[in-house]
Amino acid sequence: MLQAQESDSDIDQQLNHGPLQQSPPGSITISMVQHDDVNMGSPMSDKSAPATQQLPPPLPSLLSVMQSHSTSTTQASQLPSTSTTGTTPASHTNGLLHHTYLDSLNLAVNAEFHFLTCQICQSRYHDHQFNLAISALRVAKELPSHIPGPRTIVHGLKVHDGMACSQCMFVSRPPAWCPCKIQQLRKGAGDVQTFWEVQNVEANSQPTLHQSLVDSLLKELEPTLQVIQTPLDGHMVAGMDIKQLCSLVALPKSDDGDIPGLKDVVEAYYEEAIPLLDRTGELATGHLFPSSGISNTPFHKHLYKSTMKKYILPVVALLAMLIRQEYTGRPFSGSNNKLMDLLAVLCINGSEGRDALPLIHEGLFEVWTIAWTPQEDREIVDPTERCLALLTLRQDGSFKEPHDVTGIIAKFEYCMCLTFLQEIHHHIQADPQSNELEHCLALENFFVEKTWYTFSQLWSLQHQASSLAYDTMSLPDVWWTDTKTWKSMLYRGDEIHFADLCKVFKEMEAKLVQIWEEGILMGHDIRVEYDKIADDLINKDVGYSFLSDARNPQLTHQDQLVKKFLQDEATFAHFAMIREGTIIWNRSTLQAWLKSYAELQSLLLF
Repeated sequence: MLQAQESDSDIDQQLNHGPLQQSPPGSITISMVQHDDVNMGSPMSDKSAPATQQLPPPLPSLLSVMQSHSTSTTQASQLPSTSTTGTTPASHTNGLLHHTYLDSLNLAVNAEFHFLTCQICQSRYHDHQFNLAISALRVAKELPSHIPGPRTIVHGLKVHDGMACSQCMFVSRPPAWCPCKIQQLRKGAGDVQTFWEVQNVEANSQPTLHQSLVDSLLKELEPTLQVIQTPLDGHMVAGMDIKQLCSLVALPKSDDGDIPGLKDVVEAYYEEAIPLLDRTGELATGHLFPSSGISNTPFHKHLYKSTMKKYILPVVALLAMLIRQEYTGRPFSGSNNKLMDLLAVLCINGSEGRDALPLIHEGLFEVWTIAWTPQEDREIVDPTERCLALLTLRQDGSFKEPHDVTGIIAKFEYCMCLTFLQEIHHHIQADPQSNELEHCLALENFFVEKTWYTFSQLWSLQHQASSLAYDTMSLPDVWWTDTKTWKSMLYRGDEIHFADLCKVFKEMEAKLVQIWEEGILMGHDIRVEYDKIADDLINKDVGYSFLSDARNPQLTHQDQLVKKFLQDEATFAHFAMIREGTIIWNRSTLQAWLKSYAELQSLLLF
């Protein structure tokens, strides 16, 4: 900004680096003045200070120049002329006289009346108000002749990179010079151009006006510059609390105080249904679960019992959602008073309550045997479909991809068939003379396609999701960066070199050997020759194995490891001890050995 009137010569000198010369009316002529190299204060400036130079005579102020310029009315419309000393000429646009320095201050001169005007607020510059502001702020009339250093930075002045002498101010060998930060009052001649060293620049520096404006603008642009991906299906949950919606289908923990033991009782309910598959005829199980394509496999149980623990999770989420909505007291589709009875039993007995199993069956059977018709407002009225939608809802408001939805639907369908199987056997228990196929056909509308019941709706969604999953081309996980030797790639953004893979397998092999020799064999030298093993691959005799083949005598001693452990005193003492004529096994060491064996198997399967 402008300085006081007494220091207006500073502005003129910043404009043209020299004193203002006399010029004819109607023009401004400013000349350049050469000056010698500047002196720089150093850490030893207090020992030998430079001689104080005489300041140049004060120059006329900028306002006085403009006022003298405006007295010549005959040449008012002409542009101010410049001398041949290198000054910047003024320009005339839109009735205003422009100058490079005045433009940097957002100031211009009216071409007709020759008064100073502000280009931002578009009003005349007030000299009186300027002097009052300068007086109120106690602006110094003269610049300081000398500022010693090193010192903290002087705010408002630019910091330059310089060299400081660590010995004295003027004379030193080059190795004694070190880089530093310096400042000066302004460029020009005299003491005001002397440099001084500043310290702690980062701690004491303040952002300039330009930097503050840039930071403020960038902060305003942050919402616009952010890469926001609005999901295409986000309108389904627009204006809703996503976190609250996801919490409706959150799986309750075993020690959950709101719905205690729900997962355990649901697991017990389906554990009772699994044995019914062995007591049901193939004709009824064939009707119970519809087949697609060339497959005609009847409804059957899983190979592993642990699989069922994963299949019941969507049903647990469904019951938890219904109980939570019922507890709030708000009307919703699927509301049932038996849900509160189930909650009461769980709160009293927890996971040990067998009284909860009939309530679970009644609640699920009622929900899955109602013809849920769609509404005009596109609300999902079927509780199972609503639960499916919430299970596939992400925290960002989008939904899972189709290939991530098919598994949830398959789990729902399997559990629904088990519930219908239980209902069939309940009818058989009530009427032992009846046929299970008759009861199956009586309930067939609930588990066939092209109806308004839940199973049909899920089956239709399964077809759609499978079709989308097969037809949608996914983006590649691997991008080759080396298209000549094919030795490097990007896997999901991470760079991978084949040389690193070789190191991985080398380290895995070293770890395998270590676990085998130290963790499994316990340091014993036990070896089986396996270079040549005979195996008849077409022999389908019951009990045949390459381990029992007579051509492999080295594999007949299958008790070598056990004998070695029991016969070696140190190894036997590691795993067991003898007390009162019996062997007492050390369970912790046995578990550690089994853990090592499991780690060995996992590395072999890699």
